[in-house]
Amino acid sequence: MKPKVKTMKIDRSKTLVILVVAVVLVGLALIISSEFFRYSGLAFQVLTYALSILALVLAVLSVVNSIRQNRAMNRMVRDVHAAIAELKEVTASNEEIEKELKDEYRMNKIITDVFSEYGIGDNEHVRKSIAKRVSRRLKK
Repeated sequence: MKPKVKTMKIDRSKTLVILVVAVVLVGLALIISSEFFRYSGLAFQVLTYALSILALVLAVLSVVNSIRQNRAMNRMVRDVHAAIAELKEVTASNEEIEKELKDEYRMNKIITDVFSEYGIGDNEHVRKSIAKRVSRRLKK
């Protein structure tokens, strides 16, 4: 028995959050270092930068969510089309079976009609007569 090897899956959302945090920290460091000696406007730039990063993250998450929903919808559409195809096959099969049953019923009805006209037939002559009648009625 082989031991299971654990493979590390990359969690996309965690990776995205880590990348966003890294970008925010680098951006803040650049803003603070450029304005280190001049204090005026620093708070406004930091707030603007943070809001733009937040807007970017929300836009990316919206796109990711839209892609997931689109994939799920496509999967559902494929499943519905497959179900419709199966239903069509079942319907065709049912129609075939129904036709065969009608043919069998018709043949049985003809045979019972002939038997009722002549009886079951105890001798060879009557059986041949019944067989001829049945074959004539089946040809109709």
